[in-house]
Amino acid sequence: MHQTPCPGLCNNAWRRAENLLAANGTEHHLTPAWGRPVQCGACVDRARQQLAELPELIAGIHLEALHATRSAGIAVGSRSSDTPAWPGQASRLLTEMLLNEMEELVADVLVRRRIWHEGAEPEPIGITEGVRFTAALRTLSGHLDWMMQEHPAAAEPHDRGNANPAAQIRGWYGAAQRFTKAHQQYDVRKLAPCPRCKGPYLAESRDLRLVDDRPYIECRDPDCQRILTAAEYDEYVKGLAAGISRAA
Repeated sequence: MHQTPCPGLCNNAWRRAENLLAANGTEHHLTPAWGRPVQCGACVDRARQQLAELPELIAGIHLEALHATRSAGIAVGSRSSDTPAWPGQASRLLTEMLLNEMEELVADVLVRRRIWHEGAEPEPIGITEGVRFTAALRTLSGHLDWMMQEHPAAAEPHDRGNANPAAQIRGWYGAAQRFTKAHQQYDVRKLAPCPRCKGPYLAESRDLRLVDDRPYIECRDPDCQRILTAAEYDEYVKGLAAGISRAA
């Protein structure tokens, strides 16, 4: 049976390593996470969990508009610098954007699955936003397995702006987290210089698949992008320490 690498974030390291192999022959020992049949189980579970957490995040966004507060941490839409924002504007714009995009995906899925006729659209008149969000998220959760494996865009990488349902869900979830400040803040470790470019750009990756519960180490220099497993980084640091000891 032919296997296809999952297009999700789980394979970011493998895709970068493959690009380097094709570009300059740099060998690597990474293996991809395989789709089942298109996207892997971990990516499906992640999308399911994000959908499950969205109602609480959306409620947090709504509360900001309800109490007429401002959010300085996110820019939603664009406006002239001399046009003052009214209290709660950012919350309202984000809420409308999320609801419109969710309902567009709902319509796309239901039409493709022949549950709705071609051109059908949700009818929002007389229905509260809360009910519309609940209906949209319930529908998307119910069709998640089909969206992840059989939607025509399911094989597209999880990049911003494409039609992959998983990428859309990730985008909504990330925007809601940032707006409500619910995303986890990570401490930045000071790491050794990159073994390839020698620049101070190594960092623990937060979006690549873990290996033995430890993150990949990646160079953030766009011209380098060296990737190390945690074990490879440990060996590299041991070599550096040994060289310093000999020099001393």
